[in-house]
Amino acid sequence: MVFPVKAESRGNLERQLLRIAGAFLFLYAAILTLAPAARLHSWQAPYPWLHWSGWAAWLAGYWLTSRQLDRRLPDRDPYILPLVALLSGWGLLTVWRLDVTLGMRQTLWLTLSFLVIYLAARFPDLLRILRRYKYIWLSGGLLLTVLTFFFGSYPGGVGPRLWLGCCGIYLQPSEPLKFLLIAYLAAYLADQMPLKWSLPQLLAPTLIVASAATALLIAQRDLGTATLLIVLYTLIIFMTSDRRRILIIAAAVILAAGIAGYAIFDVIRLRVNAWLNPWLDPFGQSYQIVQALISIASGRIFGAGPGLGSPNLVPVSTSDFIGTAIAEETGLMGLSGLILLFSLLFIRGLTVAVNARGSYQRFLASGLSAYFAAQAIFILGGNLRLLPLTGVTLPFVSYGGSSLITATLSAAILLIISGQSEEQPT
Repeated sequence: MVFPVKAESRGNLERQLLRIAGAFLFLYAAILTLAPAARLHSWQAPYPWLHWSGWAAWLAGYWLTSRQLDRRLPDRDPYILPLVALLSGWGLLTVWRLDVTLGMRQTLWLTLSFLVIYLAARFPDLLRILRRYKYIWLSGGLLLTVLTFFFGSYPGGVGPRLWLGCCGIYLQPSEPLKFLLIAYLAAYLADQMPLKWSLPQLLAPTLIVASAATALLIAQRDLGTATLLIVLYTLIIFMTSDRRRILIIAAAVILAAGIAGYAIFDVIRLRVNAWLNPWLDPFGQSYQIVQALISIASGRIFGAGPGLGSPNLVPVSTSDFIGTAIAEETGLMGLSGLILLFSLLFIRGLTVAVNARGSYQRFLASGLSAYFAAQAIFILGGNLRLLPLTGVTLPFVSYGGSSLITATLSAAILLIISGQSEEQPT
């Protein structure tokens, strides 16, 4: 017998989980404030207070968002919003701890992400619009990526020109391109159901589009995102077709592409060599990964404590290596908790997919769930030297407006799909 879960019970569960997240982040912020006194062993220490503005913005934003969703999506999954809230809040306070200026900017991006959820919840036809105009949306994403070849810039001054910017505001087109490709694949494959063609005929149009997007990213030297697109494409096709040979073919393609890339691109060669043996050049090409390993090792089981480590010694600790900052100051326990949160988000996303009403919603939810899991594995695996460095961000946690907005929009889509799903068993 199936006992449906009432919307009121879902809302109460979500609010309880949000309170737990808020209490955790409150304690985290309080420890960051008191950390200078612990470091100096004296109460006569400069106490940081600005990060409390970030915590206040987080608290107000998610409280208002939860109330808005209670009216618009009362039957939504009660776990997704608390998981997203805890990840984004944890990342926000970590960015504040590492760089106050970037913390202020990330707070503004977080505020904008609340607006994204609000607007998505107010437009119930958003899924239909994404499906109906799938070619236009994806073409727009590809066009923005092409524009970086002519008008691209790097916010830090000197570096890969992967951003489009004006007046201090920057957009990295490769971030929304991931979402748009997933939306396109879900819409296209759903329109072909039930399958009438052979697999090569079915996949020909999608393979052309995915190859074009991957080629653009390779030309930009954004090789981590290119690899992620290949993995996402493979997972979505596998989940929709249930053909195991797709995984074998994709693994062979990625292996061949990796060997070719190692021979052609210096950046791939350097990253692979640093991954295989970082101690050959610890003060040169392998400096970043060596510092990351030292940072993680110094955290041990329980960490040095929030605000008491030295995570800034790792280059790009606010973005690519924010996982090492969390591991150094919260230890193996904190890193395990971070992995657990992404695992739960992946599981809830697949649960939403299983209970979705139609093929399009099912494919879209499973694709977005794969996006969260794959990107988290890529970047955390790179931080731990389980995988070569890819340069992608940790969803919700890393600094970056494009990454945060794209991840938040993806979570909002999962909330909409779950709010329109069939009744779920307890």
